Amino acid sequence: MKGLILLLLTWVFTFGTPQPKHTPSAFDAGIMRIEEEKYLGNKVADITFTAEDGKTYRLYELLKNRPTALILAYFTCDSACPLIVKSALEATKSIGKDANLLVLSFDKEDTLQDIKRFKAQLGVNNPLWTFGIASEDQINKLTQSLGYRFFYSRQDRVFVHPNVVIFIAPDGKIVRYLYGISPRERDFRIALAEAETFRITRNTIVDVAYMVCYKYDPNTGKYGLNPAIIFAIGGAGLAGLTLLQAIFIAKRKKEVKT
Repeated sequence: MKGLILLLLTWVFTFGTPQPKHTPSAFDAGIMRIEEEKYLGNKVADITFTAEDGKTYRLYELLKNRPTALILAYFTCDSACPLIVKSALEATKSIGKDANLLVLSFDKEDTLQDIKRFKAQLGVNNPLWTFGIASEDQINKLTQSLGYRFFYSRQDRVFVHPNVVIFIAPDGKIVRYLYGISPRERDFRIALAEAETFRITRNTIVDVAYMVCYKYDPNTGKYGLNPAIIFAIGGAGLAGLTLLQAIFIAKRKKEVKT
């Protein structure tokens, strides 16, 4: 009798609770990190997606000889996705139109109405960004080409996925994965300049200067000050001080003689 009750409780727990997403529920921490060495330099899949204006686009049509910053999210999220997208919207207000800025949903159930609700809750409006949804097969092609994995946790009723901005060169090659939910303007400028493959424009000269001063750290997935530049600046400063000191001493000796 006890065995029957236990079996019944197990069945109710497993199948009797609402399960809106048909994906595994076991947590796989490995998906929080992308195997960058396998995907950097590869070309992203040229998928089709529907933008918030209801029109269908091909990803490579959007590239149009400009670098692209891509965020994968889902529009019914109320945790990390709004945070990373809001930070991205704020960080790119002054980036200009020399880049494509794109948020695509990896949830096949997301709709255009979900995009509107998602954007409304952010409290930030940046017309430079395009939001879109795609069919399941197109989502799979895109995420597989990026090495981006995700799954739905039935227990928590949320998707588990990496929080990352992916930078793509104008020819479709994957250039950089930038991790974290608070990307900064400086980070966007450096990564977009890298994706620009050093094609200098009036809007990217300052970005190339950022590239010189900051270096990507694969251990943290972020940019930090370039040690070589710090030492070079320190060396130049020391040399300058030494020169000034020599000039001052020579001037003092000349004054004493006179």
